[in-house]
Amino acid sequence: MTEENWPLIGPSEVEGFFVVGAMSGFGTMAACAAGELCAKWVLGETMSEDTVALSPRRYNDAPLMDELRAQSSRGIL
Repeated sequence: MTEENWPLIGPSEVEGFFVVGAMSGFGTMAACAAGELCAKWVLGETMSEDTVALSPRRYNDAPLMDELRAQSSRGIL
């Protein structure tokens, strides 16, 4: 589980290594969509900003991370 309780889907900092993880309590509900998103990353398709926010790249987005850390609830199931 990540600190912000969001899944990690997409490329990592290691070239050619992709992740679908940190699904926390909603993994079975989101597994198919998460797999589809990761497959699109692997195929090099253009991803929306919303999708990028689910990838490990979100940790490079200081305003997003500040917003997530400021939330009173992490939505833990």
